[in-house]
Amino acid sequence: MPNTPNIVKKPELELLAPAGSWDALTAAVTNGADAVYLGTKVFNARINAQNFGLEDLEKVVAYCHERGTRVYVTMNTLVRNEEIQHFFATMSRVYGTGVDGVIIQHYSFVDIIKTNFPGLKVFISTQGAIGNKSSASLLKKADRIILPRELTLSEIKEIAEAGTRVEVFVHGALCLSYSGLCLFSSFVSNRSGNRGQCAQICRQKFNGEYPLSTKELCTVERLPELIEAGVTGFKIEGRMRSATYVAVATRLYRKAIDSYLNGKFKVPTKEALDIEVVFNREFTEGLTFGDKEVLSPEKPMNRGALLGTVKGGHILLMRGLSVGDGIGIWSGEKVTGSIVKSLTVHDRDVKWAEEGENVKLDIDAREGDRIYLTSTQSIKIEPDFERQSMPIFEQKRRPGKLRLPEIERHKSKIEGTMARVYSLEEARAAAAAGADIVFYNIFAQDFPGVGRWKGSAVMGAYLPRIMTEARLKEAFANLKGRQPGAIMTGNLGFLARRDEFDVPVFLDYSLNIFNELDMLYFSRYRVVPVLSPELSLDDLKRFNNKDGVVFIHGDIVVINTLIPLKCKFLKDDKGLVFHVRKEDQFWQVLNARPYGVFNDIRKLKEMGYSRFMIDKQGKSAEFIEMYKEMQRKEVPDRRMRKGYTSGHLYRPVE
Repeated sequence: MPNTPNIVKKPELELLAPAGSWDALTAAVTNGADAVYLGTKVFNARINAQNFGLEDLEKVVAYCHERGTRVYVTMNTLVRNEEIQHFFATMSRVYGTGVDGVIIQHYSFVDIIKTNFPGLKVFISTQGAIGNKSSASLLKKADRIILPRELTLSEIKEIAEAGTRVEVFVHGALCLSYSGLCLFSSFVSNRSGNRGQCAQICRQKFNGEYPLSTKELCTVERLPELIEAGVTGFKIEGRMRSATYVAVATRLYRKAIDSYLNGKFKVPTKEALDIEVVFNREFTEGLTFGDKEVLSPEKPMNRGALLGTVKGGHILLMRGLSVGDGIGIWSGEKVTGSIVKSLTVHDRDVKWAEEGENVKLDIDAREGDRIYLTSTQSIKIEPDFERQSMPIFEQKRRPGKLRLPEIERHKSKIEGTMARVYSLEEARAAAAAGADIVFYNIFAQDFPGVGRWKGSAVMGAYLPRIMTEARLKEAFANLKGRQPGAIMTGNLGFLARRDEFDVPVFLDYSLNIFNELDMLYFSRYRVVPVLSPELSLDDLKRFNNKDGVVFIHGDIVVINTLIPLKCKFLKDDKGLVFHVRKEDQFWQVLNARPYGVFNDIRKLKEMGYSRFMIDKQGKSAEFIEMYKEMQRKEVPDRRMRKGYTSGHLYRPVE
C-alpha cells in the first residue's frame, strides 16, 4: 500500500508546478502540486512549449479541480495595440472555463481584469520586475506578485511584511538578466523574450566559452527561511521540460514543504538525488541566499549527476549505477552519450553497483574523462504516496460584455529632444548642441545641485533601472537635495512618491510601454513614457495617443544583471562584439550595433510624435545636432547608417 502522509497544510502556502504538456500536467497533479501554471497557444512567455488549446482548458480545469489542484494560465507577454481585443477575448474564453487565475506582465491590465472578470485571481509575472517595496505598493489590487529571482531574503521579507502576497521561484533555470529587463534575444535574433520567443542567446558561446550561462536554481534546503519570510507561492520553473522532471521536482518540494508544516523539516534523500539526474546545470541557491558563483561557463547544457572520473580505466562511483542507465561522457569540450551495457566490479559482471564501488564500464572514455548519470530506470513519474485533497467546486462563469477604457486621439503638444549623458562634460556639450533635457545619473558625485546648472537645457536626473528599497531612498534624498528640473526613472518604485516632485517625469524604455492602455495607466502618475524600442513603425503608427517619447539613437541595453560580469566585452562566433559596462550597482550589456532611425525621424514627425530620446555614451551632442537638422530637411544618410541597426523599426518582433 502506498504511504499516505499526514499533512496539515496551511492554505496560504501554495506549491506551483509547470505544465507544458498533458503528461507534465498529470505528473504535477499526482505528485502533489497545489496549483499548476500553463499556457495556451497565444500570449504566453513559453510559446514554444507544447502548451494547450483553448478548447482543452475545460478538460484541464475539470481534471485538476477534481483533485484539488488550482489552474493558473500564463498570459504574460507584451501586447500590441492591435492585439488588445484579441487578448481580452482570449481571456474571456479562459475565464469561462473556470480557471483560478491568470499571470500577466502589463500593470495596466490589472484593473481591467478585476472589472471584467470578477473572481479571477491576477498575478503579476516576474517579468514585471517588481523588485522593491515601493514598486509592490503600486499593485495592491494584484492577488500576488511573482518576485525577481535576484532579491535577497531580507528584501523578500520586507515586501511581504508590507502586505503584499509574494511568490518566488524555488527551482529551475535562472535568467542572467534581471526579470523583464532583457532585449538580448529580441535584438540579436528578432525573437522577443517579452513576447514568449526567447532564443536563449545567453546560453551561446562568447569569448570562447559560455560566460553568461547560469547554473540551475535549487533552494529546497532553504524552504523554512522562505516560508518564515512570508512567501506564499513556491514556483518550480520548467514548462519546456519533461514530465519526469516535473514529477521529481514537484515531489521533492512537496515532501519538503509538508515535512516543515508537520514540524520536522527534512529534504527527501531520493528525490534530492533524482533531481540531479533529470536536469542539472550545477545547482545554486541563487542571489537570494548570497551565492556569488551563479555562472557555469563550461557548458550550458543539462549534465546529469556526476558519477566519477575515469582513472586507470575504472570509475570510483559517487552514486549507484545500473546496467541500462544513460550516461554522459565529458572529454574536454566534447560531450557524448552512451548506455551502460555492462558493469564490472572486481572482474565480476554485475547488474548494479553501489556508491563507493570501483567499476569498469564498457564505454569509449579516456583517462580523466568525467562521467555523468543522465537517466536511470529507478526514477519514477508515479509518486510513492497518495495525497488526500478536497475537490474544488467552481460554478460555471459567464463572461459579460467586455468594457475597455476609451483612448483619446491626439498628437504630442510638446516638442523636445532628450539626451542621457554619462559625465558632466558630456551634459554641457549636449546642452550646447540643443538638447531640451539632459539626464544624468542622480548618484553621480558631480551631479549639479540647485543653482549650479547654467544654460537653456533642463538638467534632469536619471534613476537606475534596478534599485533596492534602500537605494531608492538614497535616490529620493538626492532628488530632494539637488532638485533637478526633470526626472527619468528606470524603476517603477519612484512612482510611489511621484507627487513629491513638481517637475516633468519620464519613464525609461525598460518599463516596456507597449500599448495605449499602458500609456493611459501611467497617465495617472503624470508621467510620459519612452516607448519600447521593440515597437515597429507600424506599431507606433497605431497609437492614437502620440504623447510618448520615441528612442531614436544610441546604444540599446540588451541585458541588465546583478550577476557580476568580469569581462569588458562579449564576442560571439560571428565576430559581433557586445560591450559590457557597470551601471550603478549592476552590469549592462550593450547591443553589438548601435541603433539609429536617421531620416526616419521625419516619418515619426508625420505620425504626430515630437519627443525624442538619444543615448549614445560620449557622443550624444553630435547626434543631437544631426537629428535637429534631419527634422528640418532630409539629409543623405546612407553612409551614416553603416554599422548601425534600425532594430525593429521595419522588422516587427515575433
